[in-house]
Amino acid sequence: MSIHWTHDPPKQVVALPDALAKISSKVLDDVTLRRLVDPDVYGAFEQCRRSGEPMPKAQANALATSIREWAQANNCIGYSHWFSPMRGPVHGEKLETFMALDFKSGRLMVNLTGAELFQTETDGSSFPNGGLRETHQAAAYMGWDTASPPFIYGQTLYIPSVFIAWSGDALDQKTPLLKANDALDKHALRLLRHLGDSESQAVVSNVGWEQEFFVIDREHYLSRPDLVATGRTLFGQSPLRGQQQSLNYFAKMPIRVRRYLDAARERMWELGISIDCAHNEVAPAQHEISPIFSLTNLAADTNVLAMEVLRDLAFEHDLAVLFHEKPFAGINGTGKHNNWGLNTDTGHNLFVPGETAAENRRFVAFVAALAHAVHKHGDLLRASVSSSGNDHRLGAQEAPPAIITLALGKSLEEHMRAVARGGALEGYGMQTKHLPVAKNVPDIKASLEDRNRTAPFPFCGNRFEFRAVGGNQHIAFPLAMVNAAMAAGLKHMSDRIDAGDAVDTVIRETIAQSEGVLFSGNGYSDALLAHAKQHGVAHLATSPEAYAQLTADKNIALFGELGIFSEREAHARRAVLEEGFATDIAIEARTMLRMLRTAILPAAMEDLRRDADTGLSSKLLDEKRAEVQTLLGATEALASTLDAMPDGASEAANYAQRMLRPAMVAARAPADRLEGMVDEQLWPYPTYNDLVHDHH
Repeated sequence: MSIHWTHDPPKQVVALPDALAKISSKVLDDVTLRRLVDPDVYGAFEQCRRSGEPMPKAQANALATSIREWAQANNCIGYSHWFSPMRGPVHGEKLETFMALDFKSGRLMVNLTGAELFQTETDGSSFPNGGLRETHQAAAYMGWDTASPPFIYGQTLYIPSVFIAWSGDALDQKTPLLKANDALDKHALRLLRHLGDSESQAVVSNVGWEQEFFVIDREHYLSRPDLVATGRTLFGQSPLRGQQQSLNYFAKMPIRVRRYLDAARERMWELGISIDCAHNEVAPAQHEISPIFSLTNLAADTNVLAMEVLRDLAFEHDLAVLFHEKPFAGINGTGKHNNWGLNTDTGHNLFVPGETAAENRRFVAFVAALAHAVHKHGDLLRASVSSSGNDHRLGAQEAPPAIITLALGKSLEEHMRAVARGGALEGYGMQTKHLPVAKNVPDIKASLEDRNRTAPFPFCGNRFEFRAVGGNQHIAFPLAMVNAAMAAGLKHMSDRIDAGDAVDTVIRETIAQSEGVLFSGNGYSDALLAHAKQHGVAHLATSPEAYAQLTADKNIALFGELGIFSEREAHARRAVLEEGFATDIAIEARTMLRMLRTAILPAAMEDLRRDADTGLSSKLLDEKRAEVQTLLGATEALASTLDAMPDGASEAANYAQRMLRPAMVAARAPADRLEGMVDEQLWPYPTYNDLVHDHH
């Protein structure tokens, strides 16, 4: 018997795997929040988010009650404002409960008020602050960033927050980013109006981050004092098999790592982190994850949260995850590429060339503003990615150079240079090319521009990729500096147009004035150095050089004009970065001395004693004795250099760079050579072979 449907047959319901069914179950996004609260409460919250004006008390309390009940239904017993002190990608949390006291009856009760939801207070003097807080002037506040939704982790409701001093000074990574976002929005809309766009009411920046990391066996990690104390190995010969054969890149993951990353990805999905790619990276034991792009402030939060999930899950799987930019010498280190773009609330991607003349013109105008940003404030971009760890990578034939240039690709760069000389703004459209393969493979659709992985800021067809960010950095500060520099470029152009200059003239002249920063060649080659010297592009080779630029007159003026930092805050930020740099290297030096004196030198000398007992002599034994003698001298030289460390943030940072680092290099070299000579049964620490291969 046949069945005749009067309507379309019912669609089969396909059951989702458990991991997919739980997507976003632990994040209070707008879709969920709309279901939880009355329309008037949601409307008041939306108005608060748009304007920054506090919600009326009754509606704020209703919002807090709904959020608390949602959290309780998900097994939460308390909450925490989750903030980002100036100390890298390690968030702060003040754990509080839903407990309250009914003062009339004296009984405990469950409650969360609107006031408690939106802010809380703590001590700001015990965090890195560059002198902005002192013990007798310590008040600081966390306030909910309402554009970043609360989430549940464990039994706690976390509320993503800013962290500011009683004086209003920023004590965190996020506040400067939010202020830079506001400045970018303001000046992007100004330029759009001049370009004829009267509909767009907001411009937002978005980012898709790519997080690299190493995964090693936890027992080996705990056996290396340098990894525990500093995040990187201070000693170690290259592994017998490193990355020479390209065996790791996109290869099948080790079974333990695959199970670990599957579990981590599922937990991230629950938290609303859209991880859609994971793979092996170039170096052995190195991997990468990446999400779909999101708003910059949200992306900054999800990146740090993803790092936290990776740390927590590694412990559960008897593994350890390393985010340091250079945990192992001789193989590739760890970066964190930020795919950055601009969009309007009307759906326009401002870095898409488009198909119409108006879209072409808008695209060229915004690329011109970015060229101005990198040309005028490339030093800020360099400072934003400066750290003791990232100095091991930048310009080291595995990462972009320390010279910040803009790589547009051959054809776009030619087009922009032609515009600067008076050519038509239109003409660079959404061009692609097709690569034929074989009859059973459809033609491959390829971008017009090739991929440049040696550039710090290459064009990628609809976005720009800030490739110089280090793997262990908080992305909020680099993105704040990108958005600030971009806002300055947009402001420069709009100010000129407001003063009466023709729009197209301003676009052309902005490109012409910034042409020196355009470089689409090999960033690892001497050609870049020659280009930088010819065009006056700054080459800030070390972090202390870069940090000094934060307080350059032009940058202080930029921060003030855009409302991102006061001069006081800029000097404090520089001091925090310099002190952190010097402290990192001093900890490395102390750790190195401890390992040398208590383990490596005793092992080497015991090996020599055994050699002497044999009564034999050889060239190898003579070399070993010479290396031990060299190491003894280098150890004492390192100790003396460390003892002479000066006070003062700038002085200490420069001393660490000029004196401590060379002394550490001098001590490491003979120790690493001895690793290949001393009886391996005596060598006190797991080797690189153990670390990068034994977790399979």
